[in-house]
Amino acid sequence: MARTMGVAVLFAAVMCFVGKLAFTPSVSTGFGRSAQQGLAAQQRSLTQRQADGSYLKPFGPAVSYAKALREAGMAKGEDAAVMEDILKIKAFYEDEAVFEELSLVQNDFNLTNVERADKILDMVKPLKSTVTPKFVRFLAKKMRLKGLKAICLEYVQSAYFTESVSPVKVTSAARLTDAQKSKIIEKMKVKCETSNIKLIEEIDANLISGFKLEWGYIDPVNLDAPSHGVDLSLQNILNKKALQVGGLVDALP
Repeated sequence: MARTMGVAVLFAAVMCFVGKLAFTPSVSTGFGRSAQQGLAAQQRSLTQRQADGSYLKPFGPAVSYAKALREAGMAKGEDAAVMEDILKIKAFYEDEAVFEELSLVQNDFNLTNVERADKILDMVKPLKSTVTPKFVRFLAKKMRLKGLKAICLEYVQSAYFTESVSPVKVTSAARLTDAQKSKIIEKMKVKCETSNIKLIEEIDANLISGFKLEWGYIDPVNLDAPSHGVDLSLQNILNKKALQVGGLVDALP
């Protein structure tokens, strides 16, 4: 009898639990919509904070030091000279020919940080501003000398953004006319949302006709890693057609 009652109680408990599951109200569809709206708002906020198109948060040591250097250059009236110096130092760090010599200086533990900075300055001299050498020594005192390369890149990127300049590379089959270049520049101002376009021209006869555009570079000086591009060349059109009809490009003389 007791066993029968125990089974009955267990059965009733199970049915009660199942009943709760069956009648649990479903989550409102508005909840999912609200979550999506919140995510979209967060993304918009990120976009607003990252208006330079880098999709990186605009803070950190490199950003802070680059800003300090820019302000120091402007205070001394040497902002143009500082830019030339930074471009020179940036190119120096990217030159494979000096990599071994630079590594010896950076890894010489008999040198103090300031002495190491002075040796690097000797390798890149002459510099045009008085601000840049002082800034490099300041970085050494702050134990930030190894970040000089990253600071130089940030300085150049932010300068392009501050001046509202976007580099755009156009590769064409034949040299463009002034009217064609002006039209491209005006259209790219809208696409890049900048006031000025630095148009870099290249000629590639393999395009047959038309042109290609690239923009949104991580490095606006060396034109590395474009984030956007469009190919309006005849070569691209023929390649696409070849995928459809097969062998068309190979049949070209």
